Amino acid sequence: MSNPWENPGTDPGSVEPGQEQKKDEQEKTPIPSMPKVYKTGAWYVFVPLVIKLVVSMVVSMAAAGIYSFFYMSNHYDEAVGAMQNQDAMTDMTLTITEQLMQYTTLLEGISALLVIPIMLFLFHRDRKNEKFLGIVPNKKASLWQYAGVIGISAVLCVGVNNLIIIGNLQSMSASYQQTTDALYSASLPVQVICLGLLVPAAEELVFRGVMFRRMRQRAGFIRSAVSASLIFAVIHGNMVQMIYAFFMGMVLCYLYEKYGSVKAPVLGHMVMNLVSIAATETAAYEWMMQQPMRIGIITVVCAAAASSIFVLIQRIDEKPVQPSA
Repeated sequence: MSNPWENPGTDPGSVEPGQEQKKDEQEKTPIPSMPKVYKTGAWYVFVPLVIKLVVSMVVSMAAAGIYSFFYMSNHYDEAVGAMQNQDAMTDMTLTITEQLMQYTTLLEGISALLVIPIMLFLFHRDRKNEKFLGIVPNKKASLWQYAGVIGISAVLCVGVNNLIIIGNLQSMSASYQQTTDALYSASLPVQVICLGLLVPAAEELVFRGVMFRRMRQRAGFIRSAVSASLIFAVIHGNMVQMIYAFFMGMVLCYLYEKYGSVKAPVLGHMVMNLVSIAATETAAYEWMMQQPMRIGIITVVCAAAASSIFVLIQRIDEKPVQPSA
């Protein structure tokens, strides 16, 4: 039987003059490398989260080591005495930990600053792989339509926080108040830069830009959004933030889907955090809590505004334009 890879009517044993040399040259010519196509395992999806957690852990350990060194240097006699007494060592460790808490926001910003370039690399590599596989992305929304992202993010931030206050959910978690006190104890510029800009950018690249997008390649929107939002909620560590993070995570996944760009959830997350910072600095929530009618009316207005903006966002046509044959 003839070899189907050979030219019809050609004797495999016969080689015309010059063809052998040409064949050898072709074999020596390097084949252009093709973009790497990543597999569908769980590791592929969870790599961004692992990277984020490792970076945060390394930054925290480094900060703890540096701060402990300077503290012991400035309290040398106390440190020497603590080394000889277990109770004194425990007390000194607690003191260092409590003092280090005031730098929580700054450390979160440093971790985010380190995570962002890594996630950008993974994000752009994934887009290249999608292009190589022929996956057509959703259409990108117009710039003016991003007003909807700003509007819905702001009113949902206020409305959902009001519901948490009305339901007294903060009483369910003792660690919630400790976490918020630590995050908002930094100076306003540090809060704006770290919590308002760096942390949202890093988290959106991790959870929406890479993880949700990788899930979305293999499953429908609801399943992918719920999975990514659950993971996003769990890492917040306390019940109140988990509830808030899950709901907002679903909204941010939807914004990514409709706007066709990771810029939408990044902007939305930044708006949410900046509104929270502004409300905390101005004691806006305390002012609303002074009168039950006041906080109730504001919550209803936020819900109505969010519903109206949602209808407008829903009209955005995100369906990808299929290339013509």
